[in-house]
Amino acid sequence: MRTLLLSSLTGVALATMAAQAASPYISLQDSYLNGRIDQLVVLTDMPTMRKPYNVKQVRHHLELIKDSVPGLYLEIDRRLYRYERELAITYAEVGLAAADNPQQGHILPNARGERLDSNYRATVNLHYQPLDWLVLSAGGLALDSAGGKTQPDSDSDLIPIGSYLSIGSDKLQLDVGYREHWLSPFAESAQLMSTNARPSFSVGLSNPLPFEKAWNLHYEVYVSRLEHHDNIVYGDELESGRPALLGFQTSFSPVEGWTIALNRTMQFGGGSREVTLRSIWNAFWDPAANDNSAKIDCDGPANTCESGNQQASISSRINFGGPVPFAVLMEYAGEDTGSHSNLQLSNIAMSVGIHVPFLPDWLGGPDWSLQYETTEWQHAWFTHYIYRDGYTNDGIVMGHWGANNRQFNDSRRGAQNHMIKLGWQRASEQRYELTYRMTDNKSPAGIEYRTGHELDLRYFGRLWGQQLGYRLYGGRTVFADNFFRGELIWQW
Repeated sequence: MRTLLLSSLTGVALATMAAQAASPYISLQDSYLNGRIDQLVVLTDMPTMRKPYNVKQVRHHLELIKDSVPGLYLEIDRRLYRYERELAITYAEVGLAAADNPQQGHILPNARGERLDSNYRATVNLHYQPLDWLVLSAGGLALDSAGGKTQPDSDSDLIPIGSYLSIGSDKLQLDVGYREHWLSPFAESAQLMSTNARPSFSVGLSNPLPFEKAWNLHYEVYVSRLEHHDNIVYGDELESGRPALLGFQTSFSPVEGWTIALNRTMQFGGGSREVTLRSIWNAFWDPAANDNSAKIDCDGPANTCESGNQQASISSRINFGGPVPFAVLMEYAGEDTGSHSNLQLSNIAMSVGIHVPFLPDWLGGPDWSLQYETTEWQHAWFTHYIYRDGYTNDGIVMGHWGANNRQFNDSRRGAQNHMIKLGWQRASEQRYELTYRMTDNKSPAGIEYRTGHELDLRYFGRLWGQQLGYRLYGGRTVFADNFFRGELIWQW
């Protein structure tokens, strides 16, 4: 299946190379740069609802603030320049860490499966663009004791994040390799697809620049092969295999400053479950008839004909200008169809948020920023009766970080999560960020959850021409375990 998809998508992309305008992607591991681009999105009404950001779109909107917000312009321009060279190291990082209670297994939010007991993290990304229509990127992330379910006892883990090939044009680009995907306008609270779990090999199509005459239309569709799952139900048996994941987003801006996105993910295949292009197509367009066993006409057990596990959402970003620009974010998601109807969602999740990139003078002034995000979901999220390892990759949920803070695969009750981040730009390339996270699980019978609290302090600084910083991360888990972790970080 992967060979067929790769061949067909490659043929489509090669037909577009006359435009000679492929765009590299900004590494999501560079949290400092991505944070500054998040501010740019609010200021310039950049019509995007996905990450990683592509360089061409960021550069186009960055030039709009060159004179009006020179400080932010220079912050982004310095790092963006690396991606615009023919050959360069675009990002590198080394982190050394220690924790006071490392064995309790707490998973760091949006950290690709990294756990509290990881003593080091090292990553590097290299970029080579020999032709305008061709981008080659090589990268990797090494973690100490990342161990998910497929590698619970591993001493280290090496993930080729950022290793991909891109060919195409402004309106059609093919990406093949270990490129990350983030399908949400939220900075931390992506419900369907985030960086909470490790990425896997994927093949996808998207447009780096929007179709401006069609309400700034963006699209992205990709297929990824997930890591090994041990508990896949087929008939009356439990099988092992590697499921696949289909991800889709289309976004548009009906008016300037307001962008809407439609998002879908579908977990399918693995083990003996048959997969064809027709079955994928049918399941995508008619999930009620292909993913709800009560409506499936099947010769054997209904689960042998059910295509897989689907999620969908509609998300919105509204940017407001004026003396104090800000953005209001919303996402309405469903883990399944409701009443066996393709037009109704069930097991609802609702997210709302606000982003103020520069606070008014009476709250500290433009050197300060504020982000707030909250999500509440009902039962059954990130679990499935066919994929008993859940909506996970290597044992870690691929969506919202709040799912880390519960008993693994617990589907009986919902949860409420809050995140608030306060940032202070002390000087050029010197920044403090203090983040508070809270998780309140609705305790089912047999499990006594506590309210989980986390404080996360990050400092980004400069020394000897290099980006040096630290992270202090601690709190109390939903199981009433206290934890604390300190980290020294070098970035380039």
